[in-house]
Amino acid sequence: MDSDLTGDFILPTRISILIFRMDELNKEYVVSFFDNNLKMHGDRPEALRWTASGQRLHYLSLLDIGLLEGAKVLDFGCGKGDFWRFLADRGIPVDYTGYDINANLISLAEKKYPTGRFRVFDADKDSLEEDFDYIFLCGVFNLRVAGLDDTIRKTLIKLFSHCRKGLAFNALSDLNPRKDVELHYTSPEDIFRFAVKNLSPYVSLRHDRMLYDFTMFVYRDQAQQE
Repeated sequence: MDSDLTGDFILPTRISILIFRMDELNKEYVVSFFDNNLKMHGDRPEALRWTASGQRLHYLSLLDIGLLEGAKVLDFGCGKGDFWRFLADRGIPVDYTGYDINANLISLAEKKYPTGRFRVFDADKDSLEEDFDYIFLCGVFNLRVAGLDDTIRKTLIKLFSHCRKGLAFNALSDLNPRKDVELHYTSPEDIFRFAVKNLSPYVSLRHDRMLYDFTMFVYRDQAQQE
């Protein structure tokens, strides 16, 4: 595994391009940051600050959520839609929707994957108008932004209210002894406790897929967890 202590991210890492209550100046910075990376790297994982191996390992970890065949899924912070391609390459047919605030990334996703559904989405201004079987947030909150822990919790509450079966949330672990000042690290213990208390009692968390990186799965009921 091509890994370092940040879990195969290129620093500064891919972040959610969908942060609730982010002020307009920060939104413009985030959009501009990824526009510049897209120009620099083109249609490659590095455009979203992934490595190819890191992107693949993160996507593989999301499959632990359960059987996805035929499911309606939301990729929240989808970038250029590579998770759709990952699923298609593995013969996993889904009704896919990708949301991202960056119009250039969404435009590229639409050109690459015309059978997917993509939408430019600003979480502060736009509302979720449909429900999904599964919702995925992969590497969404990894850039250090003031008040991000509160943002994560509000985002998860909002998204889970539109989730019929399960939600997967991936983040950098604050158990990492070597922290980069530009990155945000989430406490796996705290977010697990929050999910059980505020989302669902049916929660599992894996901290063994990648070094100092974890994925949490929140299920609507016990049947979906099995």
